[in-house]
Amino acid sequence: MKNPKTLNPDSQHRPIVGGFNWEEIEEKFSTNSFLFEREIVFFSHSEDVVDQCTVDFNSSNLTFKVYSDFNSALKEGVSITADIVVLLDSFASASRANFAKLLQKRTTRNIQVIILDNYSIAELVVAIQESLSKLNQVETRGLVVDKIIKSRIAPEVSEQKNSTRLEKIMDETDFRDLLNRELSGTDNFAPEKILEKAIEVIKKIN
Repeated sequence: MKNPKTLNPDSQHRPIVGGFNWEEIEEKFSTNSFLFEREIVFFSHSEDVVDQCTVDFNSSNLTFKVYSDFNSALKEGVSITADIVVLLDSFASASRANFAKLLQKRTTRNIQVIILDNYSIAELVVAIQESLSKLNQVETRGLVVDKIIKSRIAPEVSEQKNSTRLEKIMDETDFRDLLNRELSGTDNFAPEKILEKAIEVIKKIN
């Protein structure tokens, strides 16, 4: 994921909005590389496709594995470790569909499952890139929300009577749910874009 070295110019002079020090939050994100490590698992009777994808992606943050048998993959914990599972047409359609459903039942993680028929390597690469983007978006949004929650500024004792409406009516769980719901439609997963949206959300409820 791209490191946002330069944040929005307006962010340099943002006040503390809704009990949050936005400059401090943004500073922490600007020094984070956001290079998530991902495990991409292929189900194929040939390792050629994995070799080609390894060359095309050329990233030390991506680990590629290949299995030719669904049962052996499950025994090795693929439902726990995999981020993206690619089911190619070297397996029957019904078997791939059933295995995809089984994966979703065995994990609470956001596993991306790609099912491709008569694919080209270029199409496969695009499909993997799209799945990586979805994962990055969800995970980055989660990191931003966590950082906002942890950066919440407690009011001084002398100011407790004047605490914001947000602090009066929302506990941490409600606030987290609100942020996740409002930020779920963020198309751009860059941290600074998500922060901009979060500021607008908090301004509305203050």
